[in-house]
Amino acid sequence: MSEPGYYKVNYRALRLRELRGAFKWYLSVPLWLAFRLMRMSRGGTWMPLIWDNGECKPEDLSDDFWQATKSHRAEFEELGFTQCRLVKPPKSLEPIVRDHAAIYYLDSTCSYFGSLTYIRVYEAVRRKELNRIRLSFTAVSENDTLTCVNRSATFDARDSGRVVSVNSSDVGKIYQRFREELQQCPEAPRSFPDLESLREWFDARAIKSLDDCVRRRLFIRLTEPEVAAARANSERNAPGLLLTRLFWSLTWLALFLAVLVLILKAAVMVHQHWNSQIPDAAGENTVAINTIDYHGQKFRLSRPYSDWDVYKNDPNNLDTNELPQIERTMEAVKIPATFKDYKEFIYITADLAFPGYGESAGEGQTDDGSKLLFGSVEIPQVDKERVLAGRGQFDGSWRLVDDFIYAGSDTNDIRSVRLEHGQLKYFDRKGRLLRKKAI
Repeated sequence: MSEPGYYKVNYRALRLRELRGAFKWYLSVPLWLAFRLMRMSRGGTWMPLIWDNGECKPEDLSDDFWQATKSHRAEFEELGFTQCRLVKPPKSLEPIVRDHAAIYYLDSTCSYFGSLTYIRVYEAVRRKELNRIRLSFTAVSENDTLTCVNRSATFDARDSGRVVSVNSSDVGKIYQRFREELQQCPEAPRSFPDLESLREWFDARAIKSLDDCVRRRLFIRLTEPEVAAARANSERNAPGLLLTRLFWSLTWLALFLAVLVLILKAAVMVHQHWNSQIPDAAGENTVAINTIDYHGQKFRLSRPYSDWDVYKNDPNNLDTNELPQIERTMEAVKIPATFKDYKEFIYITADLAFPGYGESAGEGQTDDGSKLLFGSVEIPQVDKERVLAGRGQFDGSWRLVDDFIYAGSDTNDIRSVRLEHGQLKYFDRKGRLLRKKAI
């Protein structure tokens, strides 16, 4: 499980994923080089940005933010959305980021979640600051998430649901497209009865998204010395006119020389790939791995894999001789009896999941007004799950109220939990009772 902290984007991994075929290198080298040259910073951003991180008051946000978002905020209000959270995230370590803030909204039915994110950045080429505004609407159902947004994120998690991009800065048009897409969804959107339930869903999604991007090597956590260096660099002024002129003077010469070098390097890499590396399922030649780490142990894979998604989508990706030990290890992981808050419960449940295998979480219903969360993780290839249930206490802490192995999950899995008259009851998707326990 990924630890909170400052993370930087792994642009090398992004380029390699996009330029995976060797025959594409000669077309992409100029674009790749321009991207690297125009990159002004190697700073980082705090992740995961859970609900409590950066929550602020109106007076904490800049006048520029209120002025730049005035019309968008009015449009959200006209659509019946109510502000539920103001955010000023922890300071970015990117020198080009000058201001960053957001407003989150909830509609009158408490089923649709809206967001308005504002970033002011310095562009050295134009020598001025520019505002960028990201608008989105999200609905959550039992088995899917729908998001309509005007600016897609570069690193959306693979399990973030269906994301629809709308080429418009008009809140009304984005919302209209959102409602049209909702009509095609087979399930009704979930309603958030209170702010706490929205907060729990938001945090679980942020944590899972970060874990996914870290596993795909798209985000890299900065070390303490790197954070200190990036923080010192972020305090400097943006590149001035002299640096801008020098940049453009050297760009064309560097571009010409670098393209020649990279073409030669690509030719060498193609030769090495064909002669020394292992082809994956798609017939491509890339660096392969043949073990995976889980709670301090290494487990052999059924074959070498060069791509996380190829590994994840292969139903027979583990060495069958390792399955009994994996099952014993997952069943033996110690879970604490109490947690300081619900976020710790979510972190521990996510950490229990075996890399590349299923996990799910949800909010249970109670008849006494207490909070109830449950999570389950798949035990690879044995039709079993380990299921955890936590209950909120009056002092804000959480207590583990159930921890068991559920067999038969492949055909009849647990989809909801209720606490009724002092008994935990687990149900499948058709509402049939699967298990009950007195607490």
